[in-house]
Amino acid sequence: MGTAPFQVGGIVEPPYFVGREDELRALAADARTLAQNLLILGARRHGKSSLLHNLKRALAEEKSLVVPYVNCLEVTSYGDLHRAMVDALIEEYAKVHRLSGWVEMLRALGKEGILAALRRVDEIGGSVGEVGRIYLRFREREVDERELLRAGFAFFRTFAKEKRVRVLFLLDEFQETASLNGYLFQLLKQEIDRTPDVRYIFSGSSVRMLTSIFLKEDAPLYLMVARHTMEPLGEVDVVAFVRERLGTAGLSISEDVARLLHRRSGGIPFYVQKLGLLVAQEAALAKRKRISESHVAHAFARMLEELEGEFEVRWVSRLSPQQRAIVRQVAQAGSARLSEVAKRMGVSAPAISSAMRRLKDMMILQSDDAGAYSVTDVVFGAWLARQ
Repeated sequence: MGTAPFQVGGIVEPPYFVGREDELRALAADARTLAQNLLILGARRHGKSSLLHNLKRALAEEKSLVVPYVNCLEVTSYGDLHRAMVDALIEEYAKVHRLSGWVEMLRALGKEGILAALRRVDEIGGSVGEVGRIYLRFREREVDERELLRAGFAFFRTFAKEKRVRVLFLLDEFQETASLNGYLFQLLKQEIDRTPDVRYIFSGSSVRMLTSIFLKEDAPLYLMVARHTMEPLGEVDVVAFVRERLGTAGLSISEDVARLLHRRSGGIPFYVQKLGLLVAQEAALAKRKRISESHVAHAFARMLEELEGEFEVRWVSRLSPQQRAIVRQVAQAGSARLSEVAKRMGVSAPAISSAMRRLKDMMILQSDDAGAYSVTDVVFGAWLARQ
């Protein structure tokens, strides 16, 4: 088929990035003025990382705005966080201003002997040299993690002033920092209050953890961020995208069948791409140019088979026996109220109410305005319903 009509997994850019144009414009408008800090909430596979990546691309021409990206999945300590944020800021600035010496210094700090490393930071000087010296003191155990973290945030503030730039940190999967103690969040509150030239966009997929950080009244960062929730892609966007991408492979699909593909994928970007690719393969193998409902059905069955190992791990490792029983009943019902789930399980509603709330916090379940629960990941739900 030549160039693949769909891209499955990883960060996507146009033409594979679709249906988020309005969100992207709103985020970029905020970012250009550093109007506010933002929290982006979204379930797994809704494209949070791709949204942040395309935001960076949209801001590339803003030479006075530095946009470092940090994936907090790689952060297990304050030392990790300091290194990740400092490295991302310096590398992003150095990339635009062609300052390779700074990047070389960063790479050498954890490897070179203390005297050689000190010579490097002394040659660079300024705020960059100072933050390098602090890191070396941490490496030599002359300062602790808290002092290192304070020095890192002081560096962001000083660097912005020294280089006459504004800084927008993109902190992806920020819920991972909840495993650290709360000192980070107290420090962030202080910095957000007094540093208007440094702003943050936090993203994550755990409502419970992010609520404890940002949305509880006694949380240090309460009311310090605006909240944006990423929803699945709409039917109109998915139908247009699927028809256009299949067209690049010389394939056609009716609007009704494209709507079916939207329903089976739930509008979740990863599944739209995956199911679209499998549908194209089904048609190619059958030597058909027109996508039919049977192609979608066969492709969906293949997708469930391919994802079965991942779903099994999610099912066993993330959920308790009671949670598994609840999710299975919801998946088999398609949609059910708390009382209906309890009845199907043969227990009282109060016996499972806290577990239902927890599953919603984990973004495993979602509820509508009428109080009916459904499985957030519709493909995972379909797999469960078949078990």
